[in-house]
Amino acid sequence: MKAQTQAVTMIMITGVIIALVGAAYMWGKPMIDKRTTLTQFLSATRFMQTLDKKIVEMAGTCTTPGACRETLNLPIGGIIRLDEENNSIIYEFRVPQPMITRDKVLLNTIDNGTVARYGETPAVLSVLGYKPPGSNAYTLRFALRYRELDNDQINKGYKIILQKDGKASGNSKVLITYMGSAVENKGAANKGDLVITKIGVQAM
Repeated sequence: MKAQTQAVTMIMITGVIIALVGAAYMWGKPMIDKRTTLTQFLSATRFMQTLDKKIVEMAGTCTTPGACRETLNLPIGGIIRLDEENNSIIYEFRVPQPMITRDKVLLNTIDNGTVARYGETPAVLSVLGYKPPGSNAYTLRFALRYRELDNDQINKGYKIILQKDGKASGNSKVLITYMGSAVENKGAANKGDLVITKIGVQAM
């Protein structure tokens, strides 16, 4: 399953790179702009993948609240923030090359559901390219959204919940902390117990 997920991820990322290259020629932008945007896209993708890996590992191995912490520096100047309503971490920054997508593009899975089967990726990583109203700059917005994974064989669900642990928005780094776990009786989508792991997020 892990190898299959990695293969899907590489195909999706390659597709976005092709779109970026095409946009560069379509808009007649200088080659340096194209290279810069591609580099920024790949760097931000790696950062979000690393952040996701740290969160998933922390959720699966830590047992004492507050004992496990990780700090990651932003690779590109921008804004990182916690979106508690959508259980997501958002990272966005400006790019020199026009790059607009009709909708968010999934980078690590083809399943965008809020509930997925156990064995799927706990988080959905996506990117959206857009031009803010009234601005001449273009922006890439990466989102890492955590969802419920249900194991129907044992009638149980699992979910990572992101919680504010200090400032919700920052421009230099992000700190994640294991905050504990809990079980909601019959709280899963499959009507089984839902195991919740809480991860604190602080932006700096």
